[in-house]
Amino acid sequence: MQLSALSTLNYRNLAPDTLTFPAGVTGVFGENGAGKTNLLEAAYLALTGLTDVTRLEQLVQSGEREAYVRADVQQGGSLSIQEVGLGRGRRQLKVDGVRVRTGDLPRGSAVWIRPEDSELVFGPPAGRRAYLDALLSRLSAHYAQKLARYERTVSQRNAALRAGEDWAMHVWDEALVKLGTDIMLFRRRALTRLAELASEANAALGSRKALSLTLQESTAPETYGADLTGRRAEELARGATVTGPHRDDLVLRLGDFPASEYASRGEGRTVALALRRAELELLAERFGEKPVLLIDDFSAELDPGRRSFLLDLAASVPQAIVTGTERVPGSALTLRAHSGRFTAEGQAVGAGTLEVTA
Repeated sequence: MQLSALSTLNYRNLAPDTLTFPAGVTGVFGENGAGKTNLLEAAYLALTGLTDVTRLEQLVQSGEREAYVRADVQQGGSLSIQEVGLGRGRRQLKVDGVRVRTGDLPRGSAVWIRPEDSELVFGPPAGRRAYLDALLSRLSAHYAQKLARYERTVSQRNAALRAGEDWAMHVWDEALVKLGTDIMLFRRRALTRLAELASEANAALGSRKALSLTLQESTAPETYGADLTGRRAEELARGATVTGPHRDDLVLRLGDFPASEYASRGEGRTVALALRRAELELLAERFGEKPVLLIDDFSAELDPGRRSFLLDLAASVPQAIVTGTERVPGSALTLRAHSGRFTAEGQAVGAGTLEVTA
């Protein structure tokens, strides 16, 4: 897969433009606040349809009501146009002019590595759970569907708990156990390969401590129904479902100790890089081609060895876009970022005009 061109309009601080990208590594450098991260965020959104902002209007340029991003994607010898229109509480996706859902976009299209990934290690369980669920949803549309149904069921069950509807719990419990069991079993199967790849990546990054990944589950498929019944009084008092895969954690260990509690900042960054490398490899195995690799601030919190690992990783995939405050070594194309605009060798690389159809 290759991102041939990226178009943006009213997206954060980016100037309206169309940028073209070659195969190999595109390096983007400039001062902080120049728009480098926003460029990668726009590319990831256009390629996957995914964003982690809490409100879509955060992506819209100040003073504007709507924003637009478009990716021209080469895959399997054909060109497709992926468009995302954004407004207040609204996201509209199109592929070749036809409206689609997020799950209809190529699910192995991109991996984004950024300094904030350290929160996967040091942050709360919800972040690690979200990482795992997002990855598994891209690997399997069936998992994504099951997860969405499970989350709706938890929400509806919580509403019944808050209303004190003890009499209705058996109905919700039956659906919850069936969906939750499928999710737990799928996570267990997928974690076997994910753990292998993450461990290999961690060793390749020079870590002297073995990395292991395990699931800390709040229940088990065999006891799920009984555990729900056993905690019914607590759930009615709290008005929330406290048992199930939505309460589980992906535990990361370095040697015998949880990385979240004992890892240094450098070790945490290494573990996060190992997780993203594993994500890249797992998606490549599943879909038969390596995703577009997006690397934000390639030198942040990294020693020379780990920085070289990132640059080697970028060079190993068909296409990567790498940003930094300094020039990116080995780039096929180097862009300078300044106030949301991007230039190469003193020339604007964007077409400067957009045809908006979203």
